[in-house]
Amino acid sequence: MVVVARPSRFIIFAVALLLLPTVVRAALNPSLINFAWALCGLPIVIRTSQLTVAVNKDWVTVRNFFSTTHVPLWEAEVEFGEVEGGGFVSDLGGRLDQEGRSLYVRRSWHEDDRVLVTVAPRYGDEQIRVHDALVEQIALHRAL
Repeated sequence: MVVVARPSRFIIFAVALLLLPTVVRAALNPSLINFAWALCGLPIVIRTSQLTVAVNKDWVTVRNFFSTTHVPLWEAEVEFGEVEGGGFVSDLGGRLDQEGRSLYVRRSWHEDDRVLVTVAPRYGDEQIRVHDALVEQIALHRAL
């Protein structure tokens, strides 16, 4: 299995840092409820570190936060979604308003069966790298 993309260590560290107040509260004010809340944060950090998109000889595996989807290798097609823009990250007509796109893996014979690749960013050059690497790995594994 070849892992094409996974979250950066910075993202995993940021998620863990956001959950730090629950751990501090459990340490400073020990109670069963505070300890339970601190333990609830651990699966969130673990699942965030498990987000991947990978290719093997039979499947393209997309592991999102709440689901893991296996798309057969011979049916997998990689595509960009519709152009996004505006919203909370708007820069009033600049790059963030024009280039935001989601990355999907789609089954070729099922038009409505698309799986969002959440590990690929919507903006920037990393999205294009993930797209190209995923297309390359699918073609490589089909040739084997």
